[in-house]
Amino acid sequence: MAAPNLFSFQGKVYLAQRQSTGKPGPLRWVGNAPQLELALEVQNSDKFESFSGNRLLYGRLVQSKTANVNLTLDEATPENLAEGLYALPATVQAGAVSNELLPAGLKAGDLIALDRGHISELSLTDSANPPGTIPPANWWTESPTAGVIGLRKVDGFTQPYKATYQYGATVNIALFTTPPPERMLFLDGINTVTGQRAKVTLYRLTFNPIEQLALISEEWGSLQLSGAALFDESRALDPELGGFGRIELVAD
Repeated sequence: MAAPNLFSFQGKVYLAQRQSTGKPGPLRWVGNAPQLELALEVQNSDKFESFSGNRLLYGRLVQSKTANVNLTLDEATPENLAEGLYALPATVQAGAVSNELLPAGLKAGDLIALDRGHISELSLTDSANPPGTIPPANWWTESPTAGVIGLRKVDGFTQPYKATYQYGATVNIALFTTPPPERMLFLDGINTVTGQRAKVTLYRLTFNPIEQLALISEEWGSLQLSGAALFDESRALDPELGGFGRIELVAD
């Protein structure tokens, strides 16, 4: 029989936009989160006595209290990425581009990046008057997703070339385009040793930018988010709530 107070927690982590009322907006499950850590710290100013000849610790003044949070996310959803990139995911609708100018002075074998990715129905014309259509045999599509094309032959046509194509819908996540968002965090947890349920709530949480995002890796990717729980004065006077957050263990 397992000792009654041993613990190993798992559970679902939810984030919500904190409203001006202090209440959470709609909750968003972040997906598989293999790690959620809370690290409490205090900064002290120590006083040492000067009468015994041993300079012993005589008093301690707590100067500050902090509650740091580390959260690991396994799922690279647009919303999860945006948390650590200070961004707002935005859907870019599908559309078309006509006569996009390519760089001048291109040579056979050159690769060119178009302004858009996820391309289809590509055609190239030159800058002659009237414009000439560059046959598909003179170029190829290196990557439709990245919008990269290559040139096999450039003789007989007037540069700069122009590209006309369709592009598909994408979700755009632009780095550092919003202030650090303030979240509320909820953990719907279970002690896998005893089966006891628990709820953890942090009232005001801000994440730091992602320190490192593995864009190419031989291992499973993950998003490492770190941040701090901020003081919530609206709840601090209630001893059942506290100023930072609380852990609620379901009574037997």
